[in-house]
Amino acid sequence: MTTINPKKSAVILVDMARDFVEEGGFIADAGGADYRARAAAIVPRLKAVVEAARKAGVTVIFSTDAHTPEDIELRKWPPHSMAGTKWAEILPELGPEAGDLVLPKTTYSGFLSSDLEAQLQAHGIDTIYMTGLHTDCCCRHTSGDAFQRGYDLVWITDALEAFTPEAHEGGLEYYRTYYAIDEARQFRTAQEVVADWEMATEAA
Repeated sequence: MTTINPKKSAVILVDMARDFVEEGGFIADAGGADYRARAAAIVPRLKAVVEAARKAGVTVIFSTDAHTPEDIELRKWPPHSMAGTKWAEILPELGPEAGDLVLPKTTYSGFLSSDLEAQLQAHGIDTIYMTGLHTDCCCRHTSGDAFQRGYDLVWITDALEAFTPEAHEGGLEYYRTYYAIDEARQFRTAQEVVADWEMATEAA
């Protein structure tokens, strides 16, 4: 089993902005009430994860849409999570706090439209814990870019969500098929990850 080193790990929270979760946001309302409830349900688990990460020395990264009218993505989707509006703000329950990295993006994957890769390299990161919205879209594209750049990946399965339960499960299955090397180690719940970090910190 790979040794967990919190100091060389990062947890990436994808698109945990108001637009994606709160009623009145374009994405949140497009998904409907059931989606909003499921998106909101991952927030307490994410809060526990980020609090444990900060204690363990795991780098916390917010990779969140902050669009401008010229963005390519808006050829596909109506305006959402627009830069400078409240809808692009990170959910206040999650942060950010001092020491966290906030890396606004304008594409599905932050590797393409932010300095995510440079920040990972600067912090000596080799392991990425993936969380956020949506399992089958932005988290999938971020995972693919990370995998193809050689990062070790861990998906926190109950801290990810999508428009439908089927889309969420389909995203996880895609990770299993194309990216996972050791499923038992790489697919973890929030509670398991918090325990892993605590154990690694105690052993250090």
